[in-house]
Amino acid sequence: MIQPACLAAAFFLLSLSPPAHNRGGTPLAEGVWGGAHIQMTVESQGAMLELDCAHGAIAEPIVIGKDGRFRVSGTYAPEHAGPARDGEEKGRPAIYTGRLEGETLTLGISYESGEDVDTFELVRGRSGRITKCL
Repeated sequence: MIQPACLAAAFFLLSLSPPAHNRGGTPLAEGVWGGAHIQMTVESQGAMLELDCAHGAIAEPIVIGKDGRFRVSGTYAPEHAGPARDGEEKGRPAIYTGRLEGETLTLGISYESGEDVDTFELVRGRSGRITKCL
C-alpha cells in the first residue's frame, strides 16, 4: 500500500516540473526583440509586446522546442487614437506562435477564436520601429 506521505511528496514533485510542452526546450533569450511595427521585451516569465496600434502580453515562459518553435497563450489589445473609452475591451485571449532561426524570430499572433491578427519578423537586440496611433 502506498503511504499517504509518499503520495503527497510525489504530487508535490510533479507540480514543480514544467508543463509537457515546455520540457526539453530552451528559454527564448531575454531582452529586446524588434522589427517593423513591433517590439517585444522578453523576461523569464513571459513578455510584453508593443505594436503600432496595439499591445500584448505573454504571462508564461517562452520555451523554444527542439524544432525551433513555440506556442504560448497571452492577451492582445488593439488600440486607437485618443483616450480609452468606458467599457472598452482591455484585451482578448490570444495565441502567440513562433519559429526561431538564429537571431531571427517569426512571430504569429491570433485570437483564441482562430482569427489571425498578423505575423512579424523580429531580431534579437534590435529596437522595434513603431508608429503609435494618431
